[in-house]
Amino acid sequence: MSGLMTGPGPAYGLDILENREKIELINTWKIFLQAVSTRDLNKIRNISVEKIRCLSCVDNTAEEDREIENLQTTNLDWYKKLYEEKVYIPINKFCEEDFPLIFTAEYMRKIQDREPTYAVEDFNDRKIYEVIIPASKPGELAAGHEGVLHIFQFVKTNTGYKFWGIDTIP
Repeated sequence: MSGLMTGPGPAYGLDILENREKIELINTWKIFLQAVSTRDLNKIRNISVEKIRCLSCVDNTAEEDREIENLQTTNLDWYKKLYEEKVYIPINKFCEEDFPLIFTAEYMRKIQDREPTYAVEDFNDRKIYEVIIPASKPGELAAGHEGVLHIFQFVKTNTGYKFWGIDTIP
């Protein structure tokens, strides 16, 4: 179940983490944040699954935007293809092409300085552990703007938590 939440308090529409899970996720977040802060791409690769889920990565260049527009006009199942295939980005491609576009200096300041909320949700029968950061507070981008939450997603594996994806609300 996915849902909207507000601030660093309770995450509405998401499941509550057990105390042990929350401690593990906080530690995982610290490791991830250190890796992205130092731009340690090898570390990011090592703490990630082979393909991460990143809708923002699908069309963050003019060329990719044209590819999506073409997909929409030539493939009746474009929506299914987008959300079941294209949204999963190989971690090497993410590190080389998408990481520099997403993790700008300004963005890094925001995710380092703002208080995260920790939650878990079920996604296709899998527990997704989430670190939710208010990247833009309500009214910060423009008067009346609702703000933007960035969600860093992790899955638990036999070798610990792995970076699984990045998402936004809205």
